Amino acid sequence: MFVDRRRQILLGALGFVMVVAAWWIVAVTVFASNGVVPAPPTLVDQLAADGATYYVTQIGITLSSAAQGFIWGVLVAFALAAVVMLIPRSHTAVSQFALFIECAPAAAIGPVVLALAGGRTPSIFLAAVGVFFTTLVGTLLGLRAARVAELEVIRVYGGGSWAMFRKVRLMATLPAALTALKVAVPAAIMGAIIGEYLGGVDSGIGVALAVAQRSIQVERTWIFGLSAAALTSIGYALFALLGRVALPWARTGRTR
Repeated sequence: MFVDRRRQILLGALGFVMVVAAWWIVAVTVFASNGVVPAPPTLVDQLAADGATYYVTQIGITLSSAAQGFIWGVLVAFALAAVVMLIPRSHTAVSQFALFIECAPAAAIGPVVLALAGGRTPSIFLAAVGVFFTTLVGTLLGLRAARVAELEVIRVYGGGSWAMFRKVRLMATLPAALTALKVAVPAAIMGAIIGEYLGGVDSGIGVALAVAQRSIQVERTWIFGLSAAALTSIGYALFALLGRVALPWARTGRTR
């Protein structure tokens, strides 16, 4: 097992090096004339010229909005999933509500929220909307993955819906819920950036990206874009690690 894990790490590192090398080659050959794709050393020079503090500040502001939206989206999704399991007849209404929220375009919702609340609220709200649907669907699938035999045992011993939810369904949904949370991380960060694009604030990745694009600062645009991608990767990896540590029995069950 240790050998396989080390092999995965080495393959991942090799893949990263190959991507950077291919990026570098394309930058200095195909896009050398227009500079649309800057080489990695150019980005390093731009980062040194601007100072790391500038980028860390903008990233931290966006990350704060994304984290707040993530928490709100997860809490609402978990609450509605619990309602569906305790009151099965509410499944249709909850599903239609979640589908409506998911299909509503951010470009239409964001300005309304900005007009009503302003400030960072649109970023937090759009981050929560991005997280809500994925988390709700994943949680509902996990709650329904409980084995019928285990539910029958609870029922035979006099347990009701709450007992079945607490003792069986909750444990069955944890793997699916963590998987949904991994997928929800990119949605939260994207929602926060879109909210900043709408205006009402003067800082964050979205604002910095808009300024860099208007000023034709290609290097800054790439740095902020890669920073957003790095944030999503880190968040995904953290939830993957949490699943490995907190739910080893789930991984063992899949292997078997």
